[in-house]
Amino acid sequence: MLSVLSENEREIVISLPYRVGLWIGASDSTGGDDSNTQEKQALESIISGFTQDVFGSELVQHIMSSTMSQKDRWEVWAENVADVPQDCEKAIHSLKNFFDEKEVSAFKQRLLEIAEAVALAFREYEEFNFIQKLQVNVLYFFSKFNTSFRQNENNSKNRFLNISLQERRALYTLADILDIKHRL
Repeated sequence: MLSVLSENEREIVISLPYRVGLWIGASDSTGGDDSNTQEKQALESIISGFTQDVFGSELVQHIMSSTMSQKDRWEVWAENVADVPQDCEKAIHSLKNFFDEKEVSAFKQRLLEIAEAVALAFREYEEFNFIQKLQVNVLYFFSKFNTSFRQNENNSKNRFLNISLQERRALYTLADILDIKHRL
């Protein structure tokens, strides 16, 4: 299915589901090894789950299956995660040349879902200083006015707090790159 892409384009597309999760995890260095372990477990679980999604996009299922089947390459893919934003742009551009918008949109949506799942996997911070409490409460307050946030019943304050400010910034950056409305 991805044979229409060059070898380099295929590598970028297939590695992105894993690398996006690593990139979000790396956006917040607090939490230490516990955080990294839980985020990597969440990442593997969600990629594995998307390989089972037979009612979704055929393209996404193929990409996720390819990502999972090349698990032996994940260590190599973990290098240069700082390139993920540019690689997302390259991948989307490449896919748009050969696949319809619905398939490309499904891929973009899955990348953001992977990133959100990794961000939610571990609460990096328990103790807030005054400024952090203020920032988080202001963000939460204004997010309640965001229509897409209100429509998602999973957006409790506890869930909101599970995503650190650094991860939230990274998620917003990713959503902007993928041209998806912010949901968090």
